[in-house]
Amino acid sequence: WYPWGMHFRKSMFKDLGLNADNVTNWDEMLKMLDGMKKKGLVGWAAGDKGGWEAMGTFDILNARINGYQFHVDLLAGREKWTDAKVTEVFTHWSQLLPYMNPNVLDLEWDGAMQLLLQKKAGSMLMGSWFGGNFKEQSQADYDDLSIIPFPEINPEHGRDTIDAPIDGWCVAANGTNNDGGANFLEFAGGMEGVTATLAAKDANGALIPMTSANSGQDTSTYDAFQKEQLAVMGEAKYITQFLDRDTRPDFAGPVVGPAIQSWFKNPKDVSKIQDTLQAQWDALPPLA
Repeated sequence: WYPWGMHFRKSMFKDLGLNADNVTNWDEMLKMLDGMKKKGLVGWAAGDKGGWEAMGTFDILNARINGYQFHVDLLAGREKWTDAKVTEVFTHWSQLLPYMNPNVLDLEWDGAMQLLLQKKAGSMLMGSWFGGNFKEQSQADYDDLSIIPFPEINPEHGRDTIDAPIDGWCVAANGTNNDGGANFLEFAGGMEGVTATLAAKDANGALIPMTSANSGQDTSTYDAFQKEQLAVMGEAKYITQFLDRDTRPDFAGPVVGPAIQSWFKNPKDVSKIQDTLQAQWDALPPLA
């Protein structure tokens, strides 16, 4: 598993005179981004060409502003997309737009990552899986990578929620070798299987930096970035799996993704976009 958090380069923070420990709330984050912008940097690297990347920003803003329960209820259809609480999410999001690269819809996640890698951007909200891409560039780039939790917005909820998708194995219920499948799941979920997974290497023979969701995992061999990821996830009281896994697939990709892209094109259209989101949810067929 891996956390979605605020990623940055330690060397850039040092050069900018920033202390990550002081970026704990919304105002402090905006001050940080403003300082980066004044230095000619992109404060917040972002890409949403794929239509899914910005879902992570919606997730964390909604959870920070309105809390875990409202967030999961919204994605389950128990709350309305037309609610003023959702409007507040986009209101906060709009405050970040001046600090983003202007070509958000032209870049996918890896394009945004390149801005951070090339030191053209000072921070990026993303899942930590891209640490492997930094490591492919160089060990020094990887060692320079760091993560902190997304800052508090509403003191009522603090930093109690995080997107931390958990990857796992599944076996078809009607497969041709159910016993073999069950045996494999037992292996994969045990320490031997987890250790084998963590020992996986990329095409260049380098270890892929991953963290295990198994509470019994020995973390003594984890590097600094992996330990930071665990700390960020360990701080959270609630774990969410990411919008396109926490709501219906026939709603996330076909509806929410394009809606957020439309908002990037015209942020003032938020009311119309909320109406469309709710209308599309209401039009979904019942689940079988």
